[in-house]
Amino acid sequence: MPNPTKNRERQADDLPLSGLEVVEVAQGVAGPFCGRLLAALGANVIKVERPPKGDWSRKIAPFLSDDNHPESSALYLYNNTGKKSVLIDWETESGIDTLTSLVSKADVLIEDWDVNYRESAGLSTEKFNSENPGLVEICVTPFGLSGPYARWKSTPIVQLALGGYLSIMGYPSKEPLMLPGHQPDYLAGLNAHNAVQMALFERDIDGLGQFVEVTMLETLANLHQIALEMDGAVRVRNGHRQSSLSRRGFPPGVSTLPADDGYVTFGGGSVAIWEQLCLMLGRRDLSENLDLDNLDEIAELRCEVDEIMTEWMKGRTREEVFLDASRNWMLPVAPIMELHEVLADPQFNQRGLFQDIHHPVAGTAKYPTLPFVTSDPLQEFKRAPLLGEHTEEILGR
Repeated sequence: MPNPTKNRERQADDLPLSGLEVVEVAQGVAGPFCGRLLAALGANVIKVERPPKGDWSRKIAPFLSDDNHPESSALYLYNNTGKKSVLIDWETESGIDTLTSLVSKADVLIEDWDVNYRESAGLSTEKFNSENPGLVEICVTPFGLSGPYARWKSTPIVQLALGGYLSIMGYPSKEPLMLPGHQPDYLAGLNAHNAVQMALFERDIDGLGQFVEVTMLETLANLHQIALEMDGAVRVRNGHRQSSLSRRGFPPGVSTLPADDGYVTFGGGSVAIWEQLCLMLGRRDLSENLDLDNLDEIAELRCEVDEIMTEWMKGRTREEVFLDASRNWMLPVAPIMELHEVLADPQFNQRGLFQDIHHPVAGTAKYPTLPFVTSDPLQEFKRAPLLGEHTEEILGR
């Protein structure tokens, strides 16, 4: 079993992707998150940024420095750890020649050029692969390069709406709720990283690279369990209760309710968990003779059980409820955590998820590393680059 406290680090040339050359021209979140994962596994990721301002995410708040310096954007710093930054204006003739030369020696190109940009810049899908047959080119866009939406602009909320997520978030009698942040982008970036690995594996067999499209919309469509029930019905918004996986619904008690200092969410859905919950509440009578196929009876009981659970939690903190229900009754329960509480959570910290990284402008901050633990620990994450920091080193100017 991997030991998260093991101290020995691998050397740079002993990492899984050491020797892999990656050029990243993608901006924002999805493509750079893919590059971040490749860099963490040992790839040499050269982030190409257009002068004078570079990746647009450098301008996105929050900023970690007191003066809101663009080198201290938290979004940029997180998604670009371990990379090198060079400045190339590939919209000029000399710039595209320089980029082409750089890509000709690369194993992977990560870009986010949509149909409109490709046409205006004269960038075909064969441009780089024709000169470097072993190149794996990953194109990460909202909709892809074909289909009726290919030319349209998008944002995370648009993706979540089209992907069916917003329709199940919130109360059924009110407007849908937004899932904050760039979740479709991060999921697409993760899929892009997986696609790179598969394309490289295939290249090891036939020696050829390929052009791969990854879209945010198709990434969300691959999570159909979120939107559809197992028996074919469409799930609906269900407020503070978890939406069911089938028309029969969950037993009562699967909900989010208040403790003294915040909210606690109760998971589950099986008959065994429902019966265990009744034992914890001292109300075994609730589970006796309950017909779980009688939807009307269950609907009435849900409200009653919510009130009983809320009363049971009175005078208790979230942590007290969490520890009692999880440790003593083996129920799937969790407090609703705020971000500062997540950073201090002993589960994450014992497994070494977070790492302090120092940046010359942004200072020292705590970053998540990788969502897995290996028996031989990988190297510590390195900071994100300053704009154009490695231009002279890589281009000789």
